[in-house]
Amino acid sequence: RRPAELLIADVARLRRLVDDLLEISRLDAGAESVHAVPVDLRSLVGATVEARGWNGRVRLEGDGLSLTSDPRRLERILGNLVDNALEHGGGQVAIHIGRDGDAAAIEISDDGPGIPPEHLPHIFERFYKADEARSGGGTGLGLAIARENARLLGGDIDVSSSLGEGTRFTLRLPVT
Repeated sequence: RRPAELLIADVARLRRLVDDLLEISRLDAGAESVHAVPVDLRSLVGATVEARGWNGRVRLEGDGLSLTSDPRRLERILGNLVDNALEHGGGQVAIHIGRDGDAAAIEISDDGPGIPPEHLPHIFERFYKADEARSGGGTGLGLAIARENARLLGGDIDVSSSLGEGTRFTLRLPVT
């Protein structure tokens, strides 16, 4: 039974890697399109949290904010950022929705150990892992895919982190 469980886990990890590689290849080739529709950010974020079973572990803050964007891509970005915060941040995760000048800003923050400063410039690189000792199921492509999707939507993602205090990713998107 145990060898079968290990095999199934390995196949699932391989499938995630293949899916991520295909997505990053399509993004590189410019073959991804945007299907923009009006989106209420609070509703979309709340639905993403609920659909992934993160209720009770993720706190949603901020007012409703509407913009025109691709909800599937937004869910992909949010899913990656929140999943990383839950996995590596340990403890409670907060999502704050607001404005930053002319942009919508979605901040995902945790109160975990933080990311060492020497790793911050590299975390959006493909296959980069800040801690090589981690053997988690990640492919090392999630943050690169999230940033490419954000850029496809006309926005970007930045990160700030303090050791022992936590990490904050901020997704900024144009409000049109």
